Amino acid sequence: MNIFSKIAQSISDKINQLKKTSKTILASLRRAKYPLSEQILSDALQLSSLPSPTEREETRVTFIVERLASLGIPSSIDESGHLIARLHSQDTENGKPILLVSALPSEHWHPTGSLGRLDTEKAYGFGLADAIGPATLLAIAEAIQTGNLHLKRDLLLLFTITSPGKVPLELFNTLLNGADTVPEVVFSIRGLSLGVLNTSYKGTYHIRVDITLDDSEEGDSRTSAVDAITQLAQSLSMVQWDEKGETTSIISRIEAGFGFGKHPTEGLIEIELYSSDSAVLEMARNAAIATAEKTAAQYKTKAKIDVVSYIPVGNPEINHKLSKMVTSIMKDLHIKIKEKPAVSAVSYFTTKNVPALVIGMSRGHIGLDYDEIEIESLELGRKLLFTLLEKSDKEGVL
Repeated sequence: MNIFSKIAQSISDKINQLKKTSKTILASLRRAKYPLSEQILSDALQLSSLPSPTEREETRVTFIVERLASLGIPSSIDESGHLIARLHSQDTENGKPILLVSALPSEHWHPTGSLGRLDTEKAYGFGLADAIGPATLLAIAEAIQTGNLHLKRDLLLLFTITSPGKVPLELFNTLLNGADTVPEVVFSIRGLSLGVLNTSYKGTYHIRVDITLDDSEEGDSRTSAVDAITQLAQSLSMVQWDEKGETTSIISRIEAGFGFGKHPTEGLIEIELYSSDSAVLEMARNAAIATAEKTAAQYKTKAKIDVVSYIPVGNPEINHKLSKMVTSIMKDLHIKIKEKPAVSAVSYFTTKNVPALVIGMSRGHIGLDYDEIEIESLELGRKLLFTLLEKSDKEGVL
């Protein structure tokens, strides 16, 4: 048996094991008060137990493919590894589909902490909040297949192998340029933040700087990659980008290589910039890159600077009717509304005149020991999303 056969067999064994686990989970959940949320929790608990992040999230993608296949829904994987499925409606006159997007990776997976558990009110487990989004997409697919959700438009389900803020825009452009994939409306589904209403969309740049010092005998033995990276981080943290404070810079990652008796000669820093103003965002990007170049020159290092991802500032005006619709549904469901800016790759669609919103499915929190999901709030999120899909499908969003 070659290595690829072994990998395939390993994944197959894992899926079979998860199916057995699912029966146990469902048996427990059937005692719950919210039967339509049972499958969301079941799939989320199984999904969150799978290792992540990995390069292409192969195991999690396989789980999704298996679940969709069990519902009789074919799916496809693009060159980058993103998974997409289309559910066809019986009404052929409505050409534009509804697009639902959710991310498969989790930064909170733990080999033992991700083995979830339940009680009558809450679900617990590392990475569980991240798994709620893709599990919700599976629940919607099952609801349509079983007749519990009726839509006149086709439904596109997109499971990305990158986090919500780092989806390649080329992927969205492929949909926008397709003959039958231009969406009528886009919903990004997340596990937490039930009741949050996007009033604006911040744009973002994610920049990575790799520092390499001269480690030859002629190099300055007193110089450290840590010094250079620390200087760059301090320089950026002291900048006030605009008068209103609407532009921020975050140092999301710092690493330095081992010194082996010398100062570390390699390191990296990742910088995230956020702003509601396109011009200020571009200025901040240029300033961050210039600061990195200046710091590298000061410490006589080599600096490789890469823009890892970019999301433009969104256009919230295109969401006017959609936002009113969501607000009305939330009020009917007695969901407390909190308005705040969104940071999501789907804001790109609003710059192309396609309404797009981020929908949170539950209340809870991501803790040091485990994520915590309020089961009752998940049922509210499920009702919100189902009602929103039916209403936007019937009434339109523009």
